Amino acid sequence: MSSSPGAGYKLRPNKAVDRELFLSLLTRLSSPLNIETYQYIGLGGPFLEDFRMIHTRVGIGKMVCIDNDKQTHLRQKFNKPIDSVDCIHDTLENYIEETEIEVPTILWLDYTNPKDLQVQIEMFAQQVTELPINSILRITLNANPSSLGKPNLEDISVNFEDEKTSPHLPSEQEWRLDRFKERMAEYCPADAKPEDMTQKNYGKTLLQVLELSAEKAISQSVNRKLIWCFTSLYSDGQFMVTATVIIVNSSEVEISKHIENWEYKSDPRSPHVIDLPSISTLERLIMESSSDPKAKLGYELPESLMKNNPFETFKKYYRVFPHFSRVEV
Repeated sequence: MSSSPGAGYKLRPNKAVDRELFLSLLTRLSSPLNIETYQYIGLGGPFLEDFRMIHTRVGIGKMVCIDNDKQTHLRQKFNKPIDSVDCIHDTLENYIEETEIEVPTILWLDYTNPKDLQVQIEMFAQQVTELPINSILRITLNANPSSLGKPNLEDISVNFEDEKTSPHLPSEQEWRLDRFKERMAEYCPADAKPEDMTQKNYGKTLLQVLELSAEKAISQSVNRKLIWCFTSLYSDGQFMVTATVIIVNSSEVEISKHIENWEYKSDPRSPHVIDLPSISTLERLIMESSSDPKAKLGYELPESLMKNNPFETFKKYYRVFPHFSRVEV
């Protein structure tokens, strides 16, 4: 669970874009769902930036911020952006278990520690059956395959010129796939392969696990279904995935119409890969104003961790690309 302050959103552009797209989704749903009447439950860190933005953009006043760290909790009480934020010193899991949620809610399960991945996914699946109808459920998960563990070198084979150095031993990816199957059990995709345990593919595999677990849970509920609205994969110092769903009546069609035409709609099978280039203000101005910024700049931009085309990525997300400025106080 995320409670450390870390760097601010403005110094983490990929995370900032993911957050902006989530806020864009809430704004789009504000009218059909009457979101200003909802409550928001989540983790805020010491500065409650998400709480401030959600209140400002969609008008939610009833908000609950939870943190298990005592000092962070005290800072939250001091820094809360509006008086109606209720700061609770507890774990998110305890609060949800002990609280009867009776009104439509936006619940953000924000996890950064991959240690309890199975528990985190089960919590997500549980909430799709327990939150009130028309609630919005969002989760953030750590997507680093290294969290599955590192085998001893004598226990694995290394690929060399397309051949294994030890034919009878598993490769590192095969070893991690075995650990992944042990953790995810029935939720592991049937077609999961060793290459899904690489950094490039692991996040998408996690999203498939989320989909399987949530859809299995919702199938056992009467008159409920999920609308998958927004999924993403991004690097924030470490690789993360997010997924956002709306829990609706099984006969619901109007809310789906508001999502279908949203340009950023995505599901677990086709997440947004948010991988923004690090650029100067002048480079940004050129990229925003030119139809062929690569030719106008006259050079290549550095390759990112995810190795996506920086010009294409910027073009896709430039409207929510964060601005930087220095303010003397």
